[in-house]
Amino acid sequence: MTAAPRFEAHGLRLELPLGPMHGPLEPGRPPQRGITLVACLPAVLLLALLLVPAAGTAVLAVRTRLWPVVGCVVAALAFVAAVEVARRGVNRRLWAIPALVGAVSAAVLYWSDESYARSLYWMAFAAALLVTAMLLAWWSRRSRGLWLPLIVPFGISAIVSGVAFRLIFQYTGARLGFDGFPGYRAWFVVMLGSAFLWTWLGFLIGVFRAGIRALERDPVRWTRLQEKTGLALVWRLFTLQRPIVLVAGLVVGVAAARVFDVVLIGVPGSVQYQVDSATVSWWRLATDPATAGEAAAYALPLAALLGVAAWALQTDLRDRRAGFPPAAHPTGEIPAAPGDGTVADRVRGVVIGAVSVAAVVPLVILAVVALRGPDGWSVAAFTDVWRDRWLLHSVEATFWVALLATIIVVAAAAPLAYRLAVAPAGWVTRTIVSGLVVLAVLPVQAYLGPLDIFIDDHGLSGTRVPLVLVHAAAGLPIAVLILRGAVAAPPGSPAADALRGLAAPGTISRRLLDSAGPALGAVAVLEFVQVWNDFIVGLLISGAGASPWSLLLWGEARQFGENAAQLAAGSLIAALLPVALVLATWRRWIVPGLTGGVLR
Repeated sequence: MTAAPRFEAHGLRLELPLGPMHGPLEPGRPPQRGITLVACLPAVLLLALLLVPAAGTAVLAVRTRLWPVVGCVVAALAFVAAVEVARRGVNRRLWAIPALVGAVSAAVLYWSDESYARSLYWMAFAAALLVTAMLLAWWSRRSRGLWLPLIVPFGISAIVSGVAFRLIFQYTGARLGFDGFPGYRAWFVVMLGSAFLWTWLGFLIGVFRAGIRALERDPVRWTRLQEKTGLALVWRLFTLQRPIVLVAGLVVGVAAARVFDVVLIGVPGSVQYQVDSATVSWWRLATDPATAGEAAAYALPLAALLGVAAWALQTDLRDRRAGFPPAAHPTGEIPAAPGDGTVADRVRGVVIGAVSVAAVVPLVILAVVALRGPDGWSVAAFTDVWRDRWLLHSVEATFWVALLATIIVVAAAAPLAYRLAVAPAGWVTRTIVSGLVVLAVLPVQAYLGPLDIFIDDHGLSGTRVPLVLVHAAAGLPIAVLILRGAVAAPPGSPAADALRGLAAPGTISRRLLDSAGPALGAVAVLEFVQVWNDFIVGLLISGAGASPWSLLLWGEARQFGENAAQLAAGSLIAALLPVALVLATWRRWIVPGLTGGVLR
C-alpha cells in the first residue's frame, strides 16, 4: 500500500490524505465520553466514605449539643453569602461582613477551649510560613543551589521529626535549666514550631521557586513584577501564583490543623495537656464511647472554619486562566539563572549553604544517638531494630497499604479530573470543585469517629482493607484537584489540544499522559509518602494485623530515655524509603506536577 505523501518544513509537518474528500467542512467536536462517567464511579464511592461519616458526625453533634452546631451553620452561611454578594460587585464594602464573621468565629473558638486556641495559633503560623517561604523563594530565585537538604524533611514523617526534636530539645533544655513550668512548657512549644518549620519550609520554598522561575518565561506576567517592592511585591507574587499557593496552602493548612503525631511522641506526658492541639483533645474524647457525642460536637467548629476558609480562597480562581508556559526541558527542570558574581550573590550562597547544613542537623542527631550506646559507638541499635520481626512486619504492612492506596487514588482520580476538566464552566462544575476543596481540608475528626465505630462493629479492625480505603478516600480530593489543573491547561498547550477536536480514545490518552504525566507522578508520590508517614488514621482504624510502623515507634516512646537509641535507629530506617522517593522524583514529577497548573 502506498504511504501518504508527507511534507515537512520549519517544524511543520503536512500529510495529504489518499482518499477523496467531499462535502462542506464541519467543525469538529470532542468524541463521546460517556464511558468516563462509569469510570468516575470509584471516585464517587470513595468520596462517600468521607461524606457519609461526616454527616453522621454532624447528626451526632446536633443530638449532643444543638446550639453550637446551629452557631457554626449560621456563621458559615453568613460568610458564604457575604463573599458571594461582594464578589458579584453589588457592594464591595460587604467584604467587611466575612471579615467580621471570621473574626467572631475565631474569637468564639479561642475562648471556648484552649486546645482550639492553640490550633488557631498553628494555622496562623502556617500562614506566616507561606509568606516567609515566598519571600525566601524570591530572594533565592537566581541561586544555583537546589536546597535539597531542605527538601529531605518533606519526606520524613511527623513521628520521626518528633523523635529528632525531642532528643535535641529535651537534653538541651535540661542543660539550660528549663526543668519546671512555665519555662519547660515554653521550651517544648518552641520545639513543636521548630519541627513543623523543619518539615514544611523546604517544600514550600522549592515549589514557589519553581513557580517564580516559570513566571520568568512569561514576559507578560514577569513585567507585572517589575519595580515591585515590599508588601506590593509579596501581594503580586501570591496573585500570580494563586493556583500553586492554594494547593500548597491546603496541604500545609491541613497539617497545621492536624498537629497530632509530633505532640504525642515529641512532648513528654507531663506537658502534653499544656501544649496539645484540638486534634489531640478530640482523640482523647473519641477513644471513650461514653464521650462520642462530645467528640462529634468538638470536631464540628474546626471543620466548619477550615471548610469556609478553603472555599473562600478557591472561588476566585474559577474564571482565571492561570498557568505557566510549558517547560523547555522534558524533565520539567527549570535551570537556575546565572548570577553576576556580586557580593549579594556570594552572601546569598553562604546563607543558603548555612541553612542547608542546619537542615541536616536533626538527622545527624538521630544517627549519633543511634550509634552512641552505653558502651560506646556501636551499630547494635540498628541490628536490634532490623531483627525485630514486629517492626519488619509493620514496615511490610505499611508498604502494601501505601502502595494499594496510591494505586486506587491515581486510578479513581484520573477519570473524575478529566470529566471536570472537559465539563462546561457551569454551576455544577463549580459546585463539585468547591466541594472537593472543602473535602481536601476536612479534618480527620469529622469522619474518623463514625468510621472507627462501623469498622469495629463489623469486625474489620484487624484487616488492611479499611485502612487502604480510608487512606484512598482521604487523599482523593487533593489528587483530583491537582490532576484537573494539569489537564485543564490554557488554550494552545498540548493538554488543551487533547481535550478538543476529533481523535481516537487511544490518541487522547497518549496526549493526556504526555501533558499530565508529571501530575500523575506527583499525585502518586505524595499519596504514597502521606500514607507511609501517617499515624492518626492508623491509630484509630488499624488493628493488630495491620499496624503501621509509626504505631510501634510510638509505643517505644513511652520509655523514651531507655529506648532512645532504638527509636533513633527505627526512625532513620523508616525514613529511608520516602526520602529516597521524594528526592528521586522532586524535579521530574513533584515540582512540574504542582507548578504545571492547578485549579483552573
